[in-house]
Amino acid sequence: MTVEDVYDLHADKVYKFFYIKCLDKAVAEDLTSQTFMALVERMQGKGPVIADHKKFLYGTMRNIWLMHLRKKYQQNEQSIASIEDFESYIDAEVEEYESLTIKQRAEVFINQLPERQKEVVSLRLLEDQSIKDIAALLQKDRNYVKTTYKRGLKRLKGLVEANASVMKTGKESV
Repeated sequence: MTVEDVYDLHADKVYKFFYIKCLDKAVAEDLTSQTFMALVERMQGKGPVIADHKKFLYGTMRNIWLMHLRKKYQQNEQSIASIEDFESYIDAEVEEYESLTIKQRAEVFINQLPERQKEVVSLRLLEDQSIKDIAALLQKDRNYVKTTYKRGLKRLKGLVEANASVMKTGKESV
């Protein structure tokens, strides 16, 4: 099996896993790249021959993910004991994300909005509050709420569209 074959079979899942975990395209791309670079190095003869490419790939993903977490959180704890466990973990994470309701998915993106927009958009979309009720609750005038809501929706739409593009193709749209 060639590197290209392994890449074609697993690149989308590898990228989606990293993207779902960190919601950062650049980080997901870097981690995916590191995973496949390790595969390329090994297949070019730098180490023993790979008997099972999928296990090697998931083992490499696991190690790269753990290194990323250690750097990010500066801790060494992790409960994923083996490659098989990590493969199940990846499948479960991707499946869990894909099974979220629209409101649950929206909440992930709403939380990425600036604080004022997040507050207004959450009240409007997640709690079904009217513009008038939101204005009273926040003690702001209705024009402020309307403007903040429209700006938040515009930004939210951009976040969702970018994510939809990534989840369909496994790659960032240009």
